[in-house]
Amino acid sequence: MNSELFIIDLSNCSNTGEIITNVSSAFEIPNSQDRKIGLKLNNITLNQSQMLSIQSLIASYGSQLCKIQTSNEANAQVIRDMGIEVELIAPMQETPEVVEEIGFEIKKDEFSPLTPQESNVDLIDFNSTQQTPQKEEPQQEAQAQEVVQSSVSYEPDEDEEMPTYKKGWSESDEKTWEEVDCYAPPTDEPVKIDPKQTIYVNQTLRSGQVLEFDGNVVIIGDCHPGSEIIASGDITVWGVLGSIAHAGAKGNRDARIRALKMNAVQLRIANTYSRRPDGTNIPYIIKSSTFIPEEARIVDDSIVLFKIN
Repeated sequence: MNSELFIIDLSNCSNTGEIITNVSSAFEIPNSQDRKIGLKLNNITLNQSQMLSIQSLIASYGSQLCKIQTSNEANAQVIRDMGIEVELIAPMQETPEVVEEIGFEIKKDEFSPLTPQESNVDLIDFNSTQQTPQKEEPQQEAQAQEVVQSSVSYEPDEDEEMPTYKKGWSESDEKTWEEVDCYAPPTDEPVKIDPKQTIYVNQTLRSGQVLEFDGNVVIIGDCHPGSEIIASGDITVWGVLGSIAHAGAKGNRDARIRALKMNAVQLRIANTYSRRPDGTNIPYIIKSSTFIPEEARIVDDSIVLFKIN
């Protein structure tokens, strides 16, 4: 990890959604990933769950949240409890110096721990109206990182009614209701994030095609018999898996293989192999409107299928 401190100025953000959006945008800047990160917050109040979400987002880019400046005493206590260095500052106003060639505002302040130096600190401010960085610093090779989508809530105007989403299929079938605990108590547990890179393949793999990738693979389509998938991470098929699937190809025994319909000719996880039972050894499978998603993983040196609830 690059030891240089990369500072993101979020002092103009008024809610968690803006913070997450601006942090994600900061990591689109060249050489911003795989570094130590510092944040500058205003007087916004964040609870521990929100701070953990921000920390997890930063970790998903291979970076580490090391220091936070805030003018909120409650925030400072939450940050201390998380084991992150915090500096409690007084609210200040300053006139930003706009650098047009980068598209961001660079601020100079009197707080030495987070003051950008010429050689070891970068400061990104999202108060600028232009946020399209175009300047690259050829210091180190960019590393492939997992692409994380952060949801940004849409808030309509007072006189505007938010439209409802529509379904592109008919609800003529009889409805079946499934009990879901939507009101479970909140938790402070951070979201588990897989640091490996993930690719999405939006097509059906036909016989003779081989897909090999160093990371996780998600296929939106079917995998016909005669095709093959090889991945060092997990394999997820949003369709019928009827091919050979090899997850954890570099020895990862914790890798998983998932499919809406599991009908693979052969499953491989790390160095463990299994084939489908003789009773279902058919070249084709009839599609239906009902699927039972399954996940394959290693249990006691054997590959076992589990129903995904």
